[in-house]
Amino acid sequence: MASEQHSAQRRRQLIEATIAVIARQGLVGLRVADVAAAAGLSYGVVSFYFKSKERLLLATLDHLAAEYEAAAAEAAAAAGPSAVDQLAAVLELDFSDRIAAPEKIAAWTAFWSESRATPAFRKRCVELQDGFVALSRRLLHDALAESGRRADVDRLAAGLNHLVTGLWVELQLRGAKADREEAKRVCRAYLDALFPQAAVGGSEPQGRAAAE
Repeated sequence: MASEQHSAQRRRQLIEATIAVIARQGLVGLRVADVAAAAGLSYGVVSFYFKSKERLLLATLDHLAAEYEAAAAEAAAAAGPSAVDQLAAVLELDFSDRIAAPEKIAAWTAFWSESRATPAFRKRCVELQDGFVALSRRLLHDALAESGRRADVDRLAAGLNHLVTGLWVELQLRGAKADREEAKRVCRAYLDALFPQAAVGGSEPQGRAAAE
């Protein structure tokens, strides 16, 4: 048990170092030696756990995707029975320190950029996007049912995915000048426009009153 725990901790240490290196210099030209140095470990330790750079990078992408999937499910479950609140909680998560730290967004955009040339990256990125759209579609369907409204759920879910992705790209492009709290407000405005009668978690009452 202790050995398994140590192995899991070491793998996580190397994956976190990989994220840091990708954020600093991108995927092109990344070397295993760079990751080893960032982790404070030897080249041999990295090779022992991941065998090759390709396996290390795919494990890093899998880690980022699994982290997001688990966190999104957790956020929705903790938000209570309202589908609107669950959707608001997932969008809040999308721009949290846990998910949208600058290093992680930089890593995501690097993987997206390289996905055209690397089918394994593309497959995992598409799976995650499809998962987000499926979750959004389900919550939007339930929220519309709760409010007694009808709308094109597929297009609303696709639009929400594009909104979040676009805001992530904006955060990456603008770096320190970008504002994650403003990104959250943009997403809340989207929900407020769809569900004006709902008390969306985290919405700003003064903003809604001013709009009315």
